[in-house]
Amino acid sequence: MSQQAVVTVRSFAADDADSVSALFRAVYGDCYVYPDVYLPSMIHRNNQQQRWQSAVACIDGEIVGHAVLWMHADSPENAELALNVVHPSARGMGIATLLGRHLCEQAREQGLRCLTIKQVSSHTQSQRLARTLGFFTTGLLLDYVASPFGNESRESVVLGCLPLQPCPIPSLSWPQACRDWIAPMERHFGTSSDIHPTSGAPIVVATHEQRIEVTLNDLHPDHLHEVAHIPKGRLVYLKLGLDQRSPAAMQQLRRAGFVYGGLMPALDRGWYGLMQRGYQAHELDLCCPIARALHQDSLRLADQQSASRSLEHL
Repeated sequence: MSQQAVVTVRSFAADDADSVSALFRAVYGDCYVYPDVYLPSMIHRNNQQQRWQSAVACIDGEIVGHAVLWMHADSPENAELALNVVHPSARGMGIATLLGRHLCEQAREQGLRCLTIKQVSSHTQSQRLARTLGFFTTGLLLDYVASPFGNESRESVVLGCLPLQPCPIPSLSWPQACRDWIAPMERHFGTSSDIHPTSGAPIVVATHEQRIEVTLNDLHPDHLHEVAHIPKGRLVYLKLGLDQRSPAAMQQLRRAGFVYGGLMPALDRGWYGLMQRGYQAHELDLCCPIARALHQDSLRLADQQSASRSLEHL
C-alpha cells in the first residue's frame, strides 16, 4: 500500500463489525486472546452497550486499523486502550498512533481520570507506541496471557498508565528494594499523604485462563496468611489496596515467594500494589527501565529460590 495513501480515523459504525473481525483474523489468525473479536455480533454489541468505544482507520473506505477504549461498568472514570491492530499492508504509516491519539483525546473530552494499556513484552512496537502516546510504565505482569502470535510460551505484559487528571501515589515507607521502580513513579505521578482506600469485598478471587487473580482490599493478617498459602505452582496475580500497611504486607508475601509487579490504578481513586507467583523465569525484551527493574528483581528471587531448593536436596 502506498505511503502516500490518505488515512482517516473515525468512530465505529454498526456495519463495521464484519470488517473489524476479519482484520483481527488477518493479523492474528485464530490465536488472539479475546474471543469476542471473532464474533462480529459481539463487536457490535460491545459497542452498542458502550462497553467498547471503538475507532477504526480507513484507506479508500477499507478498514485497515482498529483500537478501542475498553470501559468498565464499575469504574466509569477509567478505561483501557486496547485491541489496537493494523493490517500488515498498512504498517509503517503511523496508523496505531493515529488511533491511539484519537481515543486519548476522546477520553479527555469525556472527563476520564486515567487510561491504562497492556503491552505484550515480545512486541517492542507496542511498547514504543505506549511511550509515544504518553503512557508511563507502572507494572510488569509475568506470563500473563497466552501468546497472540501462536507461541507455546506465555506472554508477559507491560502495564502503562496515562493520567488525564491528577493520580498521585500514596506516600508510603517503601523498602529500599523497591526504590528502583517506585521512585520514578513517584516523580511522575506525584505523591499524596491523602490515602484513598480501595473499595470492594475484603478478598475477591477470579480465574482467567491459567491465572488466579486475587484482590485484597483489606490487609488483615488472616487474609495475608491465606493468600501466602495458596498452593504453589499455580500462576497467581495479586492486587493489594495501598495504605500504610501495604509495604510490610508486600514484604511478608515476598517471603512466601511472591515478587513485586509494580502498581496499577484502582477502580476508584486509589492504587493497587501488584505481586505475582508461579511464573517461569526467562529473559524479556523490555524497553522501559522500570519494567527492566521489576524483571531483574523477579529473576533474582527465582535464582534464590532455585539455590534454596538445591541446598535442601544436598
